[in-house]
Amino acid sequence: MSRIRIAVAASALAVSAAAMIGSPADAAPAGRVDPGAMFSSVHYGTGCLYQMSVPVNSSGWVAFYERKAKGYPVRFIGRSRANGAMASVDWVPNRQGLRELYAVQNGKRSPITYAQVTQGYGSGGACFAWP
Repeated sequence: MSRIRIAVAASALAVSAAAMIGSPADAAPAGRVDPGAMFSSVHYGTGCLYQMSVPVNSSGWVAFYERKAKGYPVRFIGRSRANGAMASVDWVPNRQGLRELYAVQNGKRSPITYAQVTQGYGSGGACFAWP
């Protein structure tokens, strides 16, 4: 087999493999961020630890953010690699009030989740929010 035929065959194989795997450009959050409410609480406490997660449609890095409202500064919470169809990070709210939470993967943002943060009592996993 000539070198040209080998090169053409290798190129065709590479294109086929890339099509089967899917493009990382399609990577995006597939739903809303779940702030990880403990004990079915509707409030989250300052200083309390929650595991925030978001469903994703592809592997890769996912970044999590928080802000007071549109136009306010954004606080970077953390980033993680998707594990299966989910990505998650630890979230410790440090300001009271209504917070907007979202995730970004490959430049695409998830829908916003609203979380009411009130005074937290305790710390880490042994913590609760009180309105």
